[in-house]
Amino acid sequence: MMETRETSGPTLATLVGLTVLMLVLGLFWATRPFPSLSSYSNSSSCVDTQVAAGQRVHPSEVLVSVFNAGRKSGSASKAMKKFMRRGFAPGDTGNAGTAGVKKVEVWADPSSPAAQLVAAQFGAGTPIVDGKPVLGDGVVVVVGDGLHTWHAKVPSVTADADSFICGPKVP
Repeated sequence: MMETRETSGPTLATLVGLTVLMLVLGLFWATRPFPSLSSYSNSSSCVDTQVAAGQRVHPSEVLVSVFNAGRKSGSASKAMKKFMRRGFAPGDTGNAGTAGVKKVEVWADPSSPAAQLVAAQFGAGTPIVDGKPVLGDGVVVVVGDGLHTWHAKVPSVTADADSFICGPKVP
């Protein structure tokens, strides 16, 4: 059996060695540059899918991103869950800051059948606004504090013209 004096030297040497190794690795990781934002710019979570005039577009073919422009916390997440229950593919969620949206707006090309299908979930008169900042992939929905009701589920829309929609990636 080894005495304490005989084992304290090797134990101390091992601990010093581990400490030096952790110090070297810590300095290495701490001095590495952060990844650039440009490396994420092409990491879209959707695929452009061609839609012919007269073709029906269904929720499972449309990627939706939802952002909160109101003061109520969690509005974007709640809306995303509702979209997912209606069959839409989930995109991004987050905050839209001070976007000035009272109820709901769809930020997309008004001629897009995907945008029309998303807007139909809130009923006639839901604004589809073009030229807004791109906050996420797919059709962007911005919800405000005044959003209280949804229209009955709209299962599909018919494309008026040939177009492209942002659909979910299929693994």
